[in-house]
Amino acid sequence: MYVDVPAVLVASYPPGAGRVVRREALRPVYVAVVAEIGEPTLYGGSAAGPSVRWHTGSHVVLLAGGPQGATLSVHTASDLHGREYSVVESGSVGWRAEQPHGFDTLPYLWLLHRGPKRDWPAFRWDGHHTAASWEHLESSLELLLDSWMEQLPVQVPGDWASFIVGCSRDWPRHLRVGYSQDPGRLSLMVDHRTTADAPGLEETMRERGWQVCDRGWWRAEFADQDPDAARSAARLLVADVRARGSVCPDELVAWEVTVNDHGRLWLPGIGMPVN
Repeated sequence: MYVDVPAVLVASYPPGAGRVVRREALRPVYVAVVAEIGEPTLYGGSAAGPSVRWHTGSHVVLLAGGPQGATLSVHTASDLHGREYSVVESGSVGWRAEQPHGFDTLPYLWLLHRGPKRDWPAFRWDGHHTAASWEHLESSLELLLDSWMEQLPVQVPGDWASFIVGCSRDWPRHLRVGYSQDPGRLSLMVDHRTTADAPGLEETMRERGWQVCDRGWWRAEFADQDPDAARSAARLLVADVRARGSVCPDELVAWEVTVNDHGRLWLPGIGMPVN
């Protein structure tokens, strides 16, 4: 392949293809690329599909998602970094509630690095954008969780991913979000072990979207075969933190972001502060 020429389509998606179809279309192509050039420097995904990078010093091989499918291209590293940095710092993401949220334009919603710590790549943006409204936060979380379900089984088969969310107005009660490939499902858990069983609490929690209470933890699970799994999980998370008094996404914070406790994970598209 040549540097800075148009990307080559390597995995096409049928019109209107859902997450599972896209995932299975990408899988053999990804395996073939890794067999040819080795494991990537950075695993990752965008709203449009994969965002996987092989860094060779001055150049980057990029496997990226697009409207028709996944493409492969080679870029001068500094040029690619500059273009992507312009997008993430342009002010078009998470800026105003009355404008489009912009998270779907990010070059990557998440990146995972599994090389030695001394070799963390410079060509990545490790900040985050905070959503300008609850509606924007729902969208950002839906995109991120959808990308996990589509990309993690291809790029890191068998691995789980998770993060914890806390809100300043109800700090002791933390909410955990996780994705497990075996079985394929999104899960949310919130700690109610210190909450008294007030009249109507169970009905309130179930109306909010929680499914079952197990030893003080309310849980909800969404199968990754369900096309609305990510949307349902994002809606539940936002409904829960709002019900506990949060007034804007700035009052939330995410931490312990990880994929199988292996490597370093960045979440530019999470839509809330990250510690």
